[in-house]
Amino acid sequence: MAKPRILVAVIAYNEEMNIGRVLKDLEKHNFGYDVVVIDNGSSDSTAAVCKKHKVPCVTHCINTGSSVGTVMTYFLYANRYKYDVLCQFDGDGQHVASELKTIVEPIINNRADYVIGSRYLGKDGFKSTAIRRVGIKLFSTLISRLTGLVITDATSGFRAYGDVVIKYFALNYRKEIYDVNQLLLLSYYNGARVTELPVTMKERMHGKSEFDFTNSFLFPLKGVINIIGCILEYKTKIRVA
Repeated sequence: MAKPRILVAVIAYNEEMNIGRVLKDLEKHNFGYDVVVIDNGSSDSTAAVCKKHKVPCVTHCINTGSSVGTVMTYFLYANRYKYDVLCQFDGDGQHVASELKTIVEPIINNRADYVIGSRYLGKDGFKSTAIRRVGIKLFSTLISRLTGLVITDATSGFRAYGDVVIKYFALNYRKEIYDVNQLLLLSYYNGARVTELPVTMKERMHGKSEFDFTNSFLFPLKGVINIIGCILEYKTKIRVA
């Protein structure tokens, strides 16, 4: 049986102060995966730092407005270059490369198609800001009710996908992804086996999160709208042929 090809997609926007450290961490703990950076229209030297580290960088010509705007790009990239497993890894330094093996293991062993790295299944690590924790709890509860699964960190950016999810979004889904809850529900409704595993996250050292004061309050509203849209889309019985 051929060894699965694994891609780690690092998403970044104006992360010149963090991306070098992230790429070094990935290089140090590399167990056979490839790395690509999806640069969401940065105005700083993010792409130049990637070039210095000899890591491929796909740069959007404009910023999409949020990190979720990178999702379709890395699905298309992974499908084009025939990867079997795809991991999202944030470029702000919050994720730990040594935990990638844990995240991809259920997919490699055919026990899951969509793995969420949850910061809430363990006691250690950064748990996000108080405002964001309220939103995360809300969406985790909603997703759990809708799917019958036990989800504790629905909006986690530390995720891995198998071939089922990669091909669905690269080949069959022709709309934009606006929200991580939309991504999770569409995957689940189209047959993906979803599971969570504990991970430890760190607080970003430099730069600003996309979730400023305003976006932290808009985040729940946008998320609820996206969840309603997913439910309506599911009821139309759209499925992979």
